[in-house]
Amino acid sequence: MIMTLPDPQNYSNGVRFFHDSHKVVLQACALLDELLSDAEKQGVFQSFGLRPEWKEVFDFFEKSAPRHERDEDEFLFPVVASRVPHMGFQQPDSTIRFLMEGHEVMMRKIEPLVRDWQQFLSRSPDAPALASAHAAHAVEDAQFIANGKELIKLYREHVEIEETRVYAVAEKVLSGEEKLAMIDRIREAYDNEEITGFFTFDTPQFTDPRYNAIISTDAISEKGVDAEDESEDEEEEGYLL
Repeated sequence: MIMTLPDPQNYSNGVRFFHDSHKVVLQACALLDELLSDAEKQGVFQSFGLRPEWKEVFDFFEKSAPRHERDEDEFLFPVVASRVPHMGFQQPDSTIRFLMEGHEVMMRKIEPLVRDWQQFLSRSPDAPALASAHAAHAVEDAQFIANGKELIKLYREHVEIEETRVYAVAEKVLSGEEKLAMIDRIREAYDNEEITGFFTFDTPQFTDPRYNAIISTDAISEKGVDAEDESEDEEEEGYLL
């Protein structure tokens, strides 16, 4: 299974593009969960050596997940914030600002996992070394697994909040033309990336007034990521062997 984000060229509705991106994020969480169970049984480095899916998981959380979060920060959140009526003073703990901060938290949580993965790749251990790694580094293995499970929990909770508190609002308040304009901007950004290359995930600027919006709870939806498809379609240093 190759996990890739949806191609914006296949969409005319920007919100639907984000819904489908969440489905891929949750698939990546499910695969990571499965791999962590394997690592818990036989050891982290042993699992790294036997399960090629680890590379796919790390590629996704290092590259694709930050791109998805950047897309939300740049193309979805500002539009929703601009369309939701302001009620009283703008609060510094508004939903969108909370979610943007969450993006940074999740990026930091992946770092210790990546360090262990890179250490494994740099050493290319042989089979006997892999077999003895778990007994020699049980504490480090346990920390890796705990970090991974925490990352999964954060992502799943984050997706649920976004679906019910932002995406549902976007579906309700944005017109078809606005959803089309959103996906047009995303397509343009992706086309430019093919020329300039993928750029680094930026730290959210919480002082940006575009994100000082209160999301009305009146528009909360019970629907999650299984909404009907539309036609348009930190922590231990790691361990040494």
